[in-house]
Amino acid sequence: MSAEYQLSDRMTIASYFARTHLANGLSMGASEEHILRDTGLTPAQLAHPKARILAAQLADIVNNCWRFGDDELLGFTRQKMRVGMFRLLAEHLITCKDMSDVLAYIVRFYDLTGDQLAVRLHRTGDVLACRVIPDFKPSRPDSVPESLLIELLLLIVHRFLSWLTGHVIPLVKVCLRYPRPDHYQEYGLMFPSPCEFESPHNALLFKAEELDLPVVRNADELAGYLQQIPLRWFRKQSFHGVWTADVMRLLGEESDIEQVADRLSVTSRTLRRKLTGEGSRFQQLKDNARRDMAINLFEQRQLTIADIGFKVGFTEAATFSRAFKQWTGVTPSSYRKMSRSRKYG
Repeated sequence: MSAEYQLSDRMTIASYFARTHLANGLSMGASEEHILRDTGLTPAQLAHPKARILAAQLADIVNNCWRFGDDELLGFTRQKMRVGMFRLLAEHLITCKDMSDVLAYIVRFYDLTGDQLAVRLHRTGDVLACRVIPDFKPSRPDSVPESLLIELLLLIVHRFLSWLTGHVIPLVKVCLRYPRPDHYQEYGLMFPSPCEFESPHNALLFKAEELDLPVVRNADELAGYLQQIPLRWFRKQSFHGVWTADVMRLLGEESDIEQVADRLSVTSRTLRRKLTGEGSRFQQLKDNARRDMAINLFEQRQLTIADIGFKVGFTEAATFSRAFKQWTGVTPSSYRKMSRSRKYG
């Protein structure tokens, strides 16, 4: 059964994505200042491998790249896909009856609009593969792997189909042609399924029964959606297991496993077992929640570092500083100095 389509604003994103989109923007001829405009980010801030950013900041970087290159495929393909093509596609998709019609039209749309991107459907038994096939340029800078576009395309397909149907569409798995990247753990935040690397195709695999899901959106809802892209694609979808989702919801109110377990009317031992069954650990969920909350609070410039530490559950600033450095690779004071927040401050 599909989960209800919801988004979270509190989740943060690995700086890898901002760093690599910045490198791609530079390869298209844009300036560093142009790509990072209005994001409140600096190259120094993005240089730290453990650094995290906000979804809105990544959205602005991608938007700036789109506008500079007038290319929704971000300069990766032999021919541009002019900005506005996704809007044109989306305006027809909301008139489709169900996901089967949606996917059939997507295939036809990209076949008719050029050679930049092809989408192919392949059914094996009760599993359908939706493959994306960009017409990549023969050479790209080493700093900008083709995987950057593949990640984005598969993310958009899954997020938009889920929005159209009002449910997070369960995936059997995500197939990727490239080797497992260093940031592969982020894929658990992007897709609700295992990922298979060095696969023959780049594809989303899901049960064919999902083809019967009806389209539930209308033109007014689409207008609001289009005003919010690409931000809508980078905000975290809620596709965690039931127990993991409940713990994440309660971590803003309770701080230890005994309290959370009590709120859920189970013992802490039972809760740990349930989380393990969903591939989660309480301490990791707690650390991630604290990290993301702290990064969001740093955008409130009036708060001191001690204030932020206290709000995320640390009674001593020194303890918070050590934890924050472990999470992000830099101390809270260094993080604040590197941030030149304008739009988000």
